[in-house]
Amino acid sequence: MNTDAASTSLARLRAMVAARAVNEGRTDAVWPGLRYYRFSAPIRHDKTQTLAPGIVVVLQGRKSARLGASTLAYDEMSCLVLGAETRCDGTVVDASPGQPYLAIHMDLPPDLLVKTFIALADAAPSPTAAPTPNYVAPVDERVLDAFTRLLPATDQAIDRATIAPLIVEEIIVRLLRSEAAGAIRDAATVKRAAARIQKAVQLIQQHFRRPLDIAELAAAVAMSPSHFAHTFREVAGLAPMHFLRNTRLDEARVLLLAGGRRPGEVAAMTGFDSAAHFTREFKRRYGAPPAQYVRQLASQQPQSI
Repeated sequence: MNTDAASTSLARLRAMVAARAVNEGRTDAVWPGLRYYRFSAPIRHDKTQTLAPGIVVVLQGRKSARLGASTLAYDEMSCLVLGAETRCDGTVVDASPGQPYLAIHMDLPPDLLVKTFIALADAAPSPTAAPTPNYVAPVDERVLDAFTRLLPATDQAIDRATIAPLIVEEIIVRLLRSEAAGAIRDAATVKRAAARIQKAVQLIQQHFRRPLDIAELAAAVAMSPSHFAHTFREVAGLAPMHFLRNTRLDEARVLLLAGGRRPGEVAAMTGFDSAAHFTREFKRRYGAPPAQYVRQLASQQPQSI
């Protein structure tokens, strides 16, 4: 690793996140799945979160997280790669008003993960140990540099539509060409089943507005329901019905931020069976009910979004 380049990128990214995370706790970006954290004192989260596959980069301070049976510690210049959906209890260990804990967290879209797995199937590093769903490692300066380009690209609508998706793909490629790839995925499983899972992912993205179940998805890719559900989670990092739910919620979020629609209308448009169910799932994923979330995000973002 080029430590000078990494330190420069880290300083730039830290300043960007500090400017965006002006409030204590979590601040969501307009870009889906991208969020920032600021804590000015050590804190232990009171409730267990369920996290999707993603990457957490600590820019200042130190944190530990209990992920299943494991406890992982990570600090400045290290990243936590979440290879699969997992339950998490986190503790910010090192933070103060003068040097608050600052971090960036980005979900890794399962469709891009699967697409990249297929592209890199023959080039991925061989795992040195049994696959584990989570991994802490020094952060690659190229990943830090990509984040310094991603954040400005999320500030303008035209850049979000054109530049930001390319940078997100770059980050995923960088991660899956590192040792973390071998740790979080069984390469043999990916090579054997990724094409079928990619087809299932595409079916969910195309038809999420109507009722879908495991049996229909499994039949579409010529797999038994039980084998399909198990393999989907192995390859994509989360259960197929959770991916369906998250796809609906992500689309609902886009519709809400566009304005002009009530939560009940958005719920019906995105495949939820009731407004109450939609509100409950939205709050679980984004931390606030739909209307409150839209108000909070609008108050935190530049006016030219």
